[in-house]
Amino acid sequence: MTELIRRGATAITLLSLLVLTFITAGCGGGNSGLSSQVVSGTASVGAPLAGQVSLKDSSATPQVKTTVIAANGSFAIDVTDMTAPFILEATGTAAGVNYKLHSFAEGAGTANVNPLTEAIVASASDDGDASDVYSHADPDRLHHIGTNLQAVVNTLLSKLQPLLQQYNAQNSNPITSRYITNHLGLDEMFDNVKITVSNGVLSITFIRTGQVIFSGTVTDIANGVYTGGTVPPPITAPVPPTGITATGGTAQVSLAWAAASTATAYNVYYSTAPGVTTATGTKIQVTGTSYVQTGLTAGTTYYYVITALNSAGESPASTQVSATTAAPAPGPTVPAAPTGVTAVGGTKQVTVSWPAVSGATSYNIYYATTSGVTVSNGTKLSNATSPAVQMGLADATTYYYVVTAVNSAGESAASVQVAATTLAAVPAPTAPAAPTGVSATGGTNQATISWPAVTGATSYNIYWSTTTGVTKTSGTRIAGATSPYVQTGLTAGTTYYYVVTAVNSVGESAASAQASATTAAPAPAAPAAPTGVSAVGATNQVTVSWSAVSGATSYNLYYGTATGVTVANGTKLTGVTSPYVQTGLAAGTAYYYIVTAVNATGESAASAQATATTASATPAFDALSYYNSVCLGCHGSLGPRTAAQITAAISSIGSMKSLSTLTSAQIAAIAAVSY
Repeated sequence: MTELIRRGATAITLLSLLVLTFITAGCGGGNSGLSSQVVSGTASVGAPLAGQVSLKDSSATPQVKTTVIAANGSFAIDVTDMTAPFILEATGTAAGVNYKLHSFAEGAGTANVNPLTEAIVASASDDGDASDVYSHADPDRLHHIGTNLQAVVNTLLSKLQPLLQQYNAQNSNPITSRYITNHLGLDEMFDNVKITVSNGVLSITFIRTGQVIFSGTVTDIANGVYTGGTVPPPITAPVPPTGITATGGTAQVSLAWAAASTATAYNVYYSTAPGVTTATGTKIQVTGTSYVQTGLTAGTTYYYVITALNSAGESPASTQVSATTAAPAPGPTVPAAPTGVTAVGGTKQVTVSWPAVSGATSYNIYYATTSGVTVSNGTKLSNATSPAVQMGLADATTYYYVVTAVNSAGESAASVQVAATTLAAVPAPTAPAAPTGVSATGGTNQATISWPAVTGATSYNIYWSTTTGVTKTSGTRIAGATSPYVQTGLTAGTTYYYVVTAVNSVGESAASAQASATTAAPAPAAPAAPTGVSAVGATNQVTVSWSAVSGATSYNLYYGTATGVTVANGTKLTGVTSPYVQTGLAAGTAYYYIVTAVNATGESAASAQATATTASATPAFDALSYYNSVCLGCHGSLGPRTAAQITAAISSIGSMKSLSTLTSAQIAAIAAVSY
């Protein structure tokens, strides 16, 4: 839920800086003083933001000032010597969620920051992005927003008029109105609706039901869709408060009463004449169930009635009560020392705040840059009001403060010392340095360019050429590149040259050192079909040979036992080399072969077919018949002999014609028939 003002427990706190004057005394005033030109307001998203508010002016080189958001959401920034108009950016957290919101001020005065102001700035800029406006602020852009601002506010209020009228908030301005957190008017509307700006769309929904009230492009609010949704059931007006007591004191009356069911605030009506009514009494609005009316006339009777308030209306008046203030006091006394003093540092400024002190008519601030400041050794700023902004301070310096309360009786003792440190100076932005460490790596029809991030850069440009010595002038630009960047569609086997520049809102850096990369060479073609293929048959095997093919890395052999073998019907043998011996084949059988060559690109067409027939099968060796035909004539019948004896005999005799060609298996067969 978006709220413009944070709710306090018993009162409303809205930071508003008045014109402050200062008188330097003691050790001399330097250039420090209390600002009379201030932009102030409340940064809230339903709860105060915990963070900071920064303000940019519209000078040619924008000045920036930053202050910490107070606990109640209030902030104040001195704009003396700055050029109006101003754009504001609030960054911080609420309920564990990070926020960045923007607002606009045409000069010193009130400029609240909330989701509706985000929508107004985005719409007035014509591009729908308030964050970009702040990041790239320039005089023309800010003056353009200032020109459009009131028209956008009028359009938004007109578009939301039915919703605003439901909550009696039709005359509220989200930027400049000072809102009271009494659950009435715009504050009540923020109790019941959620307002978001996301991706250029303004969306408003009921919190309790989730129903959409309005949705539209932030740059075209007039044509957004207002559906109204179903308003949650109304809350009935409360009953009058009861149990009211009134107790007189010195120049004051203390009132207390029992809480009325559904009441969100109360009106106290008073008069010095009995019979006070809501028509005749003077009205004071409060949020709690007690109220101390001060500044009253001593020894005077005051009469009171109280009504209860909520979004439905006001109850009838309570029963009248009265109280008489104490008799006049002898005279004023010196006020007590201020308590609860706080100090918050900002850009060349510190904001000092404190609660009011009873009986005080003015306040003095004493400050120093060393701890232990007193009314004697501190520099005095007279007639200060809370919150007081001391401007013109040194960067990154700790300042120490005490505050005293003053009235006609004198000056109080000093408060407890507080301290705050101003923010460090923000260097003027500069164009980024040239990228270093640029590298380029070639690939297939592409090159990858990489570089380390450059401090302060928001984007990068690449300039390229196929000629060395590429510059920002001669090269072809690739804008908005990110590292690593892959450039595709390049020519194979070609060297490309690159430089990289870094870019931010100030400008473009010098070019980096040149880097180059060569794309991969074109892929080789598939090899030609093998030639000179031959096949030679042998016993149970065929030897296939072929000529080497240029560019081939391996060969495939396809075979079959029927002519017309192809890569589709043949049996495939992969990774073969020439000559290739295929064994284990059937005897006396014709085999048909083709060969293909292979490389990384693919497989060639098939070679011409070659064929070979394996040798016929050899008859079984008949040892007895062999002996009878070869040996019987010379040696007669064979007596029992071992294979070793027969082998020894053949070796000792010498030339034995065909006997010398016998295998050991055949000799063993002859020995077997000798028994």
